[in-house]
Amino acid sequence: MTSEYKLSIILPGIRTKNWEKFYNSVLDSFSDTFELIIISPYSLPNSLKNLDNVSIYNDFGSPSRCQQIGLVKSRGEFITWGADDGWFHKNSLDKAIATWVKNSTSYKDIVTCKYFEGSHNQQGVAHLTGETELSRDQYYKINNANGLRSKFIPNDYWILNVGILKTAYAKELGGWDTIFEATAVSHTDFAVRTQRNGSKYFMMKEPIFSCDHMPGTSGDHAPIHWAHIQNDEPRFREIYNDPTCQNRIKIDLHNWEKAPDMWKRRF
Repeated sequence: MTSEYKLSIILPGIRTKNWEKFYNSVLDSFSDTFELIIISPYSLPNSLKNLDNVSIYNDFGSPSRCQQIGLVKSRGEFITWGADDGWFHKNSLDKAIATWVKNSTSYKDIVTCKYFEGSHNQQGVAHLTGETELSRDQYYKINNANGLRSKFIPNDYWILNVGILKTAYAKELGGWDTIFEATAVSHTDFAVRTQRNGSKYFMMKEPIFSCDHMPGTSGDHAPIHWAHIQNDEPRFREIYNDPTCQNRIKIDLHNWEKAPDMWKRRF
């Protein structure tokens, strides 16, 4: 089956004022065909209306549920995803696809990418004390995170907060599990499942994405913070402190239908 686009970009979002900047960053980052899929309670800004490669699906669910809806709707050969407080670096998506093409030996292989969090400029140059930490490969290993570490997860397993993989493969494994509300832990669960399934991971040398969220319980980030602390990490530990987690690979692609259609932490 021929894909309609080379790349599908999934964006669960509420910050409509940032969407044009996000779209323009993709234009600067990728030279092939792409679609941007936005899942949000809100409407597109005028600048993105009437663009054939921009779709919006209205939903009031959690970010994880919205992201999963985006996967189901994706029509590209590859997928990636982002947050609407961020942007892709210039030419970085081209480099990520090229990394996959150069290194992959199976449709199951995945490129995992570095990123910056905090205060950055448009070129992705970080201005934060964690810049060095975010550049180290070890930072991107699952067992480097205290809240997610498990003796049943090999120490060489990578996280997948930002990455590139075949859309069909993501759908084959059921995508992200919407028992998690925010996206970060759902990304990690997906990363474990793919590596259990034999996916080889290739790490990009330079970051491809920057985001500029408010920390902790500040502003519109607060629901994400509390979802991560109160729901997502405890659920992850419950799953991955049980030896049966070693059999956890495929889930239901339409698991998002079981998640609440109204995310009460925000709405």
